[in-house]
Amino acid sequence: MNHLVSALQDARAKGEAARITAQDLPRAVEEAYAAGLSQAPEVAAWKIGGANPWSRQVFANAEVFFGPLTPREVAVGTDVLSLAGLHAPLAEPELMLELGDDLEAELPFARMGLGFEIPASVLPDGAKSLLTGQMADRAGAGALWIGAVQPFDAARCGAAFVSHFRRNGAAAAEGGSGNIIGGPVGAAKEFLALARRHGMPLAQGQWIATGGLSPAVPAAPGDLLECRAMDMEVRLRLA
Repeated sequence: MNHLVSALQDARAKGEAARITAQDLPRAVEEAYAAGLSQAPEVAAWKIGGANPWSRQVFANAEVFFGPLTPREVAVGTDVLSLAGLHAPLAEPELMLELGDDLEAELPFARMGLGFEIPASVLPDGAKSLLTGQMADRAGAGALWIGAVQPFDAARCGAAFVSHFRRNGAAAAEGGSGNIIGGPVGAAKEFLALARRHGMPLAQGQWIATGGLSPAVPAAPGDLLECRAMDMEVRLRLA
């Protein structure tokens, strides 16, 4: 396990694929999540994976999986987000929910926002489609950008909505809440139950990236990302 964690951390530091094979991955889910958490001593956000039909075709997962993000991997409301050091980054629009002060509430969210999740997995091709690999790799942790932050609105988040994603002025993908199994709030609640089951350090102020509203696209410095959904509109320049 120490070899795996070291290899993943070293690969992220160098911005390259990890020098591991499928045989290096944990067999048990608990061990895989422990490996992921050990790479994030301070958790600023959680990203959900496997919440879309297209993801489940790849991973054959029956429930979502997740990974922790560190403070330096999360940005709120900035005009620019750097991709420096990220390995083969992608971009996808997502609805983000922030945990409030009552973690036992049915909907324990204080704020919401619209933004972009930047997956940047360092798993080599032979391990990328394996579920425990995704868990150990923190669900392909890269970066998370959150904009249009406002108080959580359960009615708006619970209603069906469409999203319009543009890259460099051209339509990249149409999507919406229907692309997330159970919807964004349902995925977040499923994540919270799993996080508690696995003893994850949930805390007020952490953000939850609830899953891609549309499929991810390649991301590169200079790209301009825009998204409109739920009467929110955001734009972000990548650097």
